[in-house]
Amino acid sequence: MRGLAAIVRCCLSRCIRSRLTPGCRLAGRPRRWGWWLPPLAAALPLGFASGATAHGFGERFDLPLPLWLWVTGAAATLLLTFAALVLFAGEWQFGRLSRRIDLLRRPGARRAAHVAAVVLRAVAAGLFLLSIAAGWFGRQDAYANLIVTMVWIVWWVGMAFVCALAGDLWEVVDPIRTLYRAGARVTGRLTGIRRTSFDLPYPERLGAWPAVVLFFGFAWAELIWRDKDVPASLASAVAAYAVLVWAGMLLFGVEAWRSRADAFAMAFRMLGRFAPLEVRSTAPEGPARLWLRPYGAGLLSDGPVPWSVAVFVLLMLSTVTFDGFHATPLMEEIELRAQTWRPVAEALFVLSGTGLGEGEWLRTGLLLLFPLAFVAIYAVVGRWMARLAGRDGSAGPGRDDVTAMVWSLVPIAVAYHLAHYYSLLLTAGQFLVPLASDPFGWGWNLFGTGGYKVDLTVVSPTVYWYASVALIVIGHVLAVLVAHIEALRRFGSHRAAWRSQLPMMALMVAYTSLSLWIMAQPIVG
Repeated sequence: MRGLAAIVRCCLSRCIRSRLTPGCRLAGRPRRWGWWLPPLAAALPLGFASGATAHGFGERFDLPLPLWLWVTGAAATLLLTFAALVLFAGEWQFGRLSRRIDLLRRPGARRAAHVAAVVLRAVAAGLFLLSIAAGWFGRQDAYANLIVTMVWIVWWVGMAFVCALAGDLWEVVDPIRTLYRAGARVTGRLTGIRRTSFDLPYPERLGAWPAVVLFFGFAWAELIWRDKDVPASLASAVAAYAVLVWAGMLLFGVEAWRSRADAFAMAFRMLGRFAPLEVRSTAPEGPARLWLRPYGAGLLSDGPVPWSVAVFVLLMLSTVTFDGFHATPLMEEIELRAQTWRPVAEALFVLSGTGLGEGEWLRTGLLLLFPLAFVAIYAVVGRWMARLAGRDGSAGPGRDDVTAMVWSLVPIAVAYHLAHYYSLLLTAGQFLVPLASDPFGWGWNLFGTGGYKVDLTVVSPTVYWYASVALIVIGHVLAVLVAHIEALRRFGSHRAAWRSQLPMMALMVAYTSLSLWIMAQPIVG
C-alpha cells in the first residue's frame, strides 16, 4: 500500500487488530419549551444500549456490542429526532438562527484583523512555495519530504477541519490567490497596466461543473494515483493546478473563478457554511467581514442552488465514503470478482496499455460509480420530496427548493470527514515535527526536532470507535434538523415540511448504517 496516508491508515488498521504492519519502520516512532426534545431523543438509544451485554476489548479489539446494535441505535436516534421535530417543531421560531454578530464592527478590531490576515497570507504563500521547492529539489522520500505531509495532511485534512469547525480560513489564506495578486501587482508596476485580468464574462452554462471535474481529479489522485507519494510528481501536480487557477483568474477575474470553478475554494467554502464564523476577504463586491453565528446557520440560504453545486456537494460526500469503502473486505471481493469476470478482465487488459494498471482502472470506474449513484439517489429522493410536499394542495416546491435541500447533507459531510480523518491527522500530522527542521530531507536539524519519533499508535481502538460513532450520529442528527428547518422555510407549511422529509429520513438512516459499517471494518474485519 503506497502513499503516506495509505501507509498510516494501514498501520492504524493493523494496530486496531493488535498487530503492526510488517515492515512499518515508523511503528516505534431558541429558549422555549421543548428545546430539549431532540437532545433527549438523541440520548435515548444510547441509554438503552448501555443495558445490553457488553464485553471489553480483547486481543482482537472486538466491538463492545454487536455491530447491528450500534446501527439500530443510530437509526433509532435519527427516527426519534425526526419524530420530535414533527410533533413540536411547528411551535419553534427559528429566526434566531439568522442573527449575526459583526466581530469587525470596531475600527481597532478591523485593523488587527487586517494585520493578522496579511501575516497569515504571507506565511501560507511561503509554505506553498517551500513545499513545491521541497518536492522538486528535496529527497524523494515520502517520509522525509515536506510536500507529502503538507498536501495530504495539512492542506486537505487539517484545513478542512478548521474550515468546518471554526470558519473558512482558506478564504483568507489561499496562497494561489495571494501569489496571483502579488504577480499582478509586480506586472502592473513594470508595464503600467493596472488591470489584473481580462474580466471576460464567466459562461453561465458552465456553472460549477469545472470545480466538479477538478475535485474528482483530486479525489482520484488521493485514492488511486500511484505517484501521490512521490514528492516531485506531487509538486508538479500542485504547480499544474496553480497554473490552471491562475489562467482562470486571468481570463475571468479572481473572484469569478474562485466562486465557481476553483475546486478547493468551493470545498472549503461549503464546509465553512457549517462553521460559526462567516469569513469573507476584501473583494470588489465589499469589505472584509467576520461574523459570529450559530453552527449550521450558514446552511440556510434563500438563494437558488444550481444542480452543478448540488452535484459538487454530493461528490464530496461520495468520495470520502469511497475512501473508507475501498479499504473494506467487500471492496477486495468486488475487485477479485471483476478481474475474474472475462468481459471485465479483457477490457481492463486493453486499458492497461494506456499507462494505468488494471487495478487502477477498476478503482477509477468504481470511484466514478459512487458519485453517479449518490446523484441518482438524491435525484429520486428529491422528486419524491417534491411530490409529497405538494400533496396539501399547494403548487409544491420548485427544483431550486429541492436542490437547496442538499445543504442539509453538509453536516454529514463534516461529520464523516472528521470521523474518517481525525486519526490520520493525529498520527501522520506528527511528521510535521521532524519535517519542520528538515523540509528537504537533507539531514538538517534547524529547530532540534529532527530526531522526533512518530507514534502511530497514539489513537487507541476505543477512542477511534466511540469518537467515530459519536461524530457520525451527531452529524446525521444535525442534518435532520437542518433539513427540517429548510423544509419549513421553503415548503410553506409544517405538514408539507414533514411529509417532504420522509424520503430524506429514509436516505439518512440508510447512509448512517452504511457509514457505521464502513467505520467498523478495521475492527470487526
